[in-house]
Amino acid sequence: MKAPTFIRNILLTGCLLSSLVSQAEQSDWKEVVTHDIPYRLLCVQDQWPFEVHYNAQVQEELSSYLRTGRREAEAMLGRTPQYFPIIEHYLKVYQLPEELKYIPLLESRLHPAVESAAGAVGLWQFMPGTATGLGLHINGYIDERRSPYQSTETAMRYLSRLYRQFDNWALALAAYNCGPGRVRQAQQQTGCSSFWDIEHKLPLQTRRYLPRLIATIYVGEFYEQHGLRPKQHQYHASHFRVFRIHHSVELDEIARYCEVSLPWLRALNPGYLGDYAPRQKTPHYLILPEQALPYFARYIDKESRKVGTDYAIAVLDSQWKRRAATGG
Repeated sequence: MKAPTFIRNILLTGCLLSSLVSQAEQSDWKEVVTHDIPYRLLCVQDQWPFEVHYNAQVQEELSSYLRTGRREAEAMLGRTPQYFPIIEHYLKVYQLPEELKYIPLLESRLHPAVESAAGAVGLWQFMPGTATGLGLHINGYIDERRSPYQSTETAMRYLSRLYRQFDNWALALAAYNCGPGRVRQAQQQTGCSSFWDIEHKLPLQTRRYLPRLIATIYVGEFYEQHGLRPKQHQYHASHFRVFRIHHSVELDEIARYCEVSLPWLRALNPGYLGDYAPRQKTPHYLILPEQALPYFARYIDKESRKVGTDYAIAVLDSQWKRRAATGG
């Protein structure tokens, strides 16, 4: 049965409008990738710690962030207030380039408990062997790869070591992805010292690593120009404090005492595999939201009297940059 003429006209008009919108979007995107993005990258070329190439791979990654994956990009950016204060703290401690804070966006989309198919875990995606070799603990109670605080300090130490080996951030980042041995082998095979000159000798994932990081840093720096709005997350804290603890930790007891929901406390401290972790040779770390701090101060007093030493010591405040700027 044929559709009435007026219905066919409506359908044809709808298809035409859809086609025009699609063509307009394509035209707008072409302008963005051929003019706007290259111009912005040119402006920051001398500020980033490695040579920026704007190639087809970078364009492909940017398209996945800014077109097909906008919702996930906004969710990822919404996690930065929870983790960037910790990362920026250690970048300052180890005097490393600020752009390195975007590595966990590429590695894990800032999911501290995410696990890859190969077994890499955490913000920085450490494999078990690499993690234990760098001093992180993995046992039945904790997986420090999942701890935002401990994994970040470890990542900074490792990146510092790689940079000392290669004296070049592009090569250090390639080594972070595939191991320093593979990068040195590629250098020996080519006689070259530039990532862009040895990339064809590196594994496919590593060849794509620097272009993907360039795209990720760009999105982190210029997301507002593309209309992205970071999405706030239920269990993240607007301000928080990190404590070092040389004793056992009971999350359920701390949650009750500090009047914080246990799911929230677990979300802030994904390095704990359960609600209890026994004392160990190295300290535990606990992240608490600002509203829990007065209660936790009393909890510290109570536990300190019980164990005879300081139960917990504050080591990082997420507001440190604001306080430094205001002289507070």
